[in-house]
Amino acid sequence: MSVIALTVTEFSRGLSNFLNQVQYQGQTLDIQRGKKLVARVLPAGAADGFPIDRLDALLAKGPRLSTAERQAMAADVGAVRANLSTKDDPWDL
Repeated sequence: MSVIALTVTEFSRGLSNFLNQVQYQGQTLDIQRGKKLVARVLPAGAADGFPIDRLDALLAKGPRLSTAERQAMAADVGAVRANLSTKDDPWDL
């Protein structure tokens, strides 16, 4: 689900409607004062984790990596993967 960007004024004037969207539709609201993000309103259930369907959007907002940084990151991910346990039962210590 996309994020709705609202001014503080818009949010205050439509508070009940916007909170219904958050509660019943799982919508996330970014509340801005001018161009600055001052608050984010999201469904209470989302506090326990991050929805995987929003990962691409989150990563797209992040910093752009240079080629060297991307290669270093790929090497780091490869090293982590190489050290992962290959046990079938993750609960079996």
